[in-house]
Amino acid sequence: MSPTQKSLAECRERGWTCQVVERWIPQARRRIDFLGVIDIIALTGTGILGIQACAGASHAARRTKAMALPGLRAWLECGGVFAIWSWSKRGARGKRKVWTLREERITTEMLP
Repeated sequence: MSPTQKSLAECRERGWTCQVVERWIPQARRRIDFLGVIDIIALTGTGILGIQACAGASHAARRTKAMALPGLRAWLECGGVFAIWSWSKRGARGKRKVWTLREERITTEMLP
């Protein structure tokens, strides 16, 4: 399962309404995120959450990229919440490794 699929499953498990908003552009052979940074939009019951879903190894790179985009500031200033959700296999040495979610919320105070 991809990080986006894992994130969708987690949103639904939490009882949220969610939708993938990233698009595949066949002519360019690339994916385009909503505002350049959001893969999933979730309605949480307390607000609207934009999620950047990724593998654990690329968490820091995704944070750096997201914080540099003007679309993220616009999203946050309009009342949206943004978080990076990264997935990696973790567990004690010698034990079974399980997929683990790392959530990092980004706020306007964190932006340059």
